[in-house]
Amino acid sequence: MIIRALLLTLLLASCADNLLVGFGEDTNYLTFDHANSEQVIADVRARAEKLCKQRKQVAIKTASVCSLARCTTDYQCVDREEVIKDGL
Repeated sequence: MIIRALLLTLLLASCADNLLVGFGEDTNYLTFDHANSEQVIADVRARAEKLCKQRKQVAIKTASVCSLARCTTDYQCVDREEVIKDGL
């Protein structure tokens, strides 16, 4: 049953323009593999913000590396107090 759910998730994710490739409940880092376009970059940002908001945190972009066609972008979910304190 779990294998079917994982397989379905992978199949559906392969159809998406942006793919969350790294995220766990025990970590606050998100890694996305996505197309290099302004629309998709905005969609990835919105998705990171939504996932961090579920944890009552804010999304901070920590890295982004792009080729002409693809990007890998990292976000970190951070407590709002940390953002204010550190000026992020």
